[in-house]
Amino acid sequence: MKIRRYIFLLQIFTILLLAATELAAQHIAATGPAATDMAGQENATYFCSTANTTLEYTRTTAAGDVKWYHTIKIQDVRQNGDSTAIDYTSYIVNHKHKPYYGKEPAELSATVTEEGVTLNVAESVAAVFRTLFPNNTKIYSTGGESALPSDMAPGDTLTDVYASVKVLGLTMKINVTERQVLRFETISTPAGSFSCIVVRERKVEKGMGRNRHTVADTWYAKGLGMVRHDTYNLQLELQTSEILTAIH
Repeated sequence: MKIRRYIFLLQIFTILLLAATELAAQHIAATGPAATDMAGQENATYFCSTANTTLEYTRTTAAGDVKWYHTIKIQDVRQNGDSTAIDYTSYIVNHKHKPYYGKEPAELSATVTEEGVTLNVAESVAAVFRTLFPNNTKIYSTGGESALPSDMAPGDTLTDVYASVKVLGLTMKINVTERQVLRFETISTPAGSFSCIVVRERKVEKGMGRNRHTVADTWYAKGLGMVRHDTYNLQLELQTSEILTAIH
């Protein structure tokens, strides 16, 4: 019965996966200075390197209904030779402010160099699974490295991402492909006005009772990270929009 319960929770969680961001990791967002333009940010990456910073996001449906509230906290930033290791947490609650998955935040990490920021989609998903299962549950992740170069420009094609996560004998595969840098764009959110670069990706999630194909546009600001994340169906009809609402 316990295994059935865990599988049930796992299937529920697969509905909650973020896009490549994302969540995920998702190109999951990080934060930095609340800059309104890219002046002085030429050498910055599309990720936060400021410890003790919190970002608040709200995700809504195409109809404008709140789906969830997402909080990201930069916990620790430390130098490791030529790179910087960043530990951060991600926590999501529903429109009633009840935990969307586990009761504890997912613990995540990123690596920043002069070339850009690298996250791991597979490890990000595995980190959320760890909030759902007992500590001794074996969770395996393979592949999934996702890079956002500091010098990316409109017209660039980013490297595809192939990730796999296995738990309780079940495997989920997440493929993020057709990663195109679309344009520069300045957008306004409740947190301010930001000069961004927009990246479009196609994501396929298969396994654990799930077979989902989506397209996502994500707005990133240098020295800040994700500002907005929109998901679409394959007809490019808007499904959800997650927007930065506050920086602490």
